[in-house]
Order: sequence, then structure tokens, then C-alpha cells
Amino acid sequence: MRLGLGRVDAVIGRVPMLRLVLLVLAGLSLAALVLSAAGVLQQQLPALVATLVTALAASVVGDRLMASLARARPVGDSALVTGLILFLVVFPSTAPSSLALTAAAALVADASKYLIRLGGRHVLNPAATGLFVVGLTGQVGSAWWVATPVLLPLLLLGVVLVAVRMRIVGPVALLVVLGGLLQAGVVAAGGTAVVDALAFLPSTPLLFLAGIMFTEPITLPPRRGQRYAEAALVAVLLAVPSVAPITILTLRLTPELALLIGNVFALIAARPSAAGLRLVGKRALTPTTVEYAFEPDRPLRHRAGQYLELHLPHGSSDLRGTRRSLTIASAPEEADGTVRVAVRLREPLSTFKRALDDLSVGSAARAVTVTGGFTLPDDRRVPLLLVASGIGITPFVSQLRHDAAEVAAGAPPRDVLLVDRVPAAADVPYLSELMATGLRVLLVCPDPEALPPLPEHWHVSTTFDAAALAGVVPDPSARIAYVSGSPAFLGTARSVLTELGVRRIRTDAFAGY
Repeated sequence: MRLGLGRVDAVIGRVPMLRLVLLVLAGLSLAALVLSAAGVLQQQLPALVATLVTALAASVVGDRLMASLARARPVGDSALVTGLILFLVVFPSTAPSSLALTAAAALVADASKYLIRLGGRHVLNPAATGLFVVGLTGQVGSAWWVATPVLLPLLLLGVVLVAVRMRIVGPVALLVVLGGLLQAGVVAAGGTAVVDALAFLPSTPLLFLAGIMFTEPITLPPRRGQRYAEAALVAVLLAVPSVAPITILTLRLTPELALLIGNVFALIAARPSAAGLRLVGKRALTPTTVEYAFEPDRPLRHRAGQYLELHLPHGSSDLRGTRRSLTIASAPEEADGTVRVAVRLREPLSTFKRALDDLSVGSAARAVTVTGGFTLPDDRRVPLLLVASGIGITPFVSQLRHDAAEVAAGAPPRDVLLVDRVPAAADVPYLSELMATGLRVLLVCPDPEALPPLPEHWHVSTTFDAAALAGVVPDPSARIAYVSGSPAFLGTARSVLTELGVRRIRTDAFAGY
């Protein structure tokens, strides 16, 4: 199963997360229109078209309006995602009153993105916020009509793609399985046959909420355990109305409210992690790799190995948009307080990379969020094997810097080996810094004769395979391997490490920004 997910990740790894969600939602919406026109879907085509146009138009207009009020730049893809989610969830209608409620939900959703913020981080899922507020009117609100057996295969495919791309398969699966078992159990306890109770699950909001709304990166907590905890909390809340359908005036525990409660939990767990950034310097690490140093306008808390989502607005952006997830190369305790990221600049450049490289000192950008669970174990006695490919070395640079600071403060040293696969001898990011660590390193390089003098405890190979690693990695079965690189490299590395005898492998795809 893991290898299968790795192949999927390799295929979709170059698609930005927000753009992938947009494509999934667009595919579901188009399928719904086609199936309705064919008479297969219960919802009528005129109602679907009217609701779709209203939701998208209101969301795009609202996004621009709220951005101007907040003196921010609108994020077009985000507005489209919000509009499509609302279209797939609200009750389709041609009635002006219902369409007005849909438009209101879109406006509230957009307002929540720009106006309900803490530490620069938006707190609540926008679509869920819009649905919740409109639901307080007591009028017809969310219907979750996307949860129909006719759309189930396409929805399931979309959920798998999103969960794999966002590396949140476990929490999504927990939310779906636990939520499904709880809801089916409650229904079965009421006298319904277990088979019938389970058969009803595809018609509940569970799958769409878990795979499309719960997975919004900005509202997720950063740590893996925290994400599992939020998934379990939302799963339990989804089942509560079946046990205790409590209503206070127009307030009741709807799926969207369950998700919003999960968002509040995530905020408490994560603490604010967004900040404005100002470029204070950049340096060439290799002929194709550049490191950028940013000064945040507020302390940007992170753990070594985590990444930030960098928002860099620029005109005429390509299909990959204006945001990228970049691993932080600086240590959490960086003396000057800067946050550093490294980018490989190889033609053809995306518009994002070009805009980043064109930044002059003093230019502004924004860290939308800091997250990620690719962190070293707290137990320093566990032997580690770090495996990097190309610019995938950046999380390890942060971790090694942080580890050196801990050792200097009195912590015992770790047993760490590093394998670094590079494209050329002239393209080894952070070479001097890695040599200064004193680590035993296997450098996999196609032209070793062009390398500068290396420490005696370094080894060089032209191939990345189990035989090359076997000569320098003692006790592979006892080590935890941490692998960072492109999605394609992860599959290769997993096969090599499995053949070597490594049993525990953690991965962090540096997904082609």
C-alpha cells in the first residue's frame, strides 16, 4: 500500500496543493452537471447551474472586497475553492431567497479568511464558517448533496489524491473510519441492520468533509499527533447528533460546526504561526541553488525539519500559483532571528521562482503557516540514517544546526549517518557546513573526480543502491531512516532502504515547487 501511495505521490507531487483541490472540486462539479443533464443525478440541472454561478460569483467578488478591506491581495484560487465547496454542499435551487443565502455564505466565508485571524493565521475553514453562519438563520442551508452514491467513485478518487498529496492519509483515514463506525454503530443500536447502517455512510457528509475540508493546510495543527487528535475529535462530534440531537434556537451540531470546533482545537494546539517577511539577504549555495534569508515581523516558531508556506504575490502567475511549501533551513534558535529557505533554480523557472529570485533586499513576502511532522525523535539514543537528494538536504541542515546547539547546551550526541545524492560535484548545497559537522557521510555523485578534498570519514559513490550503502551503514535494521527529496526519489529510496534492511522509514517529499 505504501509503495502504491508513493507512486501516486510521484505523479501528483508537482501540482500545488491548492490547485489540486481546485481540480478535484471542478471535476466533481462538472460530473454533477453532466449526470444531472443525463437524468442520473436527482438534483435538477437549472438549480445546479444557478447555484454554481451564484456561489462562484459571490465568492470571487467577496474575496476581492474583503481583501481590499483588509488591505491584502486577493487569492483567486482560494475563492474558487470556497465557491465550489459551497456549490457541492448547499441545497441547489433557483429560488432567489435560496440563492441569496448561498451568496451570503460565500461572503461570510471570504470575510472569515481576511478578518478572523490570529497572529496572521486565519482560524476557521472558510466554507464551514459560511455554512454555519447562514445556518443560524434557520433557513435551508447545507444539504451535502455531493454525498451521493453516483458521485462516490469520483469523490473517493479525489479524496485519495488530496490526502496523499498533503501527506495526511492517516488522519483522513482515521476521521473516515472512526466517524463511519460511530455513526453506523449509533444507527445500528436503534434497530437498523448493521449492513444497512454501513450502506448509508456514502450518503453522509463524512467523506467530503474529511478529504476536502478537514485537509485545509492552514487550519491544520503542525504535528502528526495533533492532526490525529483533531480527526478523532471531529469524528466523535459528527456522531453526537445521532445520540443527542440537541438544538438551541437555530443552533445545532452540524457537520460544519463539528469541523469548526476541530479548527479551534487546531489553533490551540498549533499557536499562531503566520508572519510577514522581509528579505534581508540571499546567497548562492551552488550554481543552481540559492538561499534566501527573511526577517519575520514576529517570532516565527518552528521545529527543525518543518516547512513554511510562502505566499509571494506576483502578476501573471502560472498555473502553479503564488504559494509554495519550502522547508526551513535555519535552526529554530537562529541567532539573528532570520528564517532561511533554499531553492533550486533550474530552467524553465516557474513564475514563483522567478519572482522569488527577482526580490530585492527589503522586499516583502508572507509566511502563511508553518507546519510539518518531519522532525527527529525526542529520544536521542535512537540511531538515525538521513537520506537526501538534491535540495532535499534542507530539512537536515536545519536539524543538524539545531542538534549542534543542543549538544553545545549539554545534550548527548546522536548516532547519525547522512547519505546525500547530488546531481553533480559542483552542485552540493551546504557542502562546507556539512563537512564541518563531523558526521560520517556517503556522498552519491556522478562525477566524483571533480569534488574538492573531502574529510577522511566521508565516502563517495557514483550509485545510489543497497550495495553502496551497506559499506557505510552499520546496523540498518536498528536505524530510523529519514528521507527527503522529490516524490520520485522517495519511491527509489524506499526500495533501496528496504533491500538494505531498514525497517522504519519516514519520508518528506520536496515536491517540485
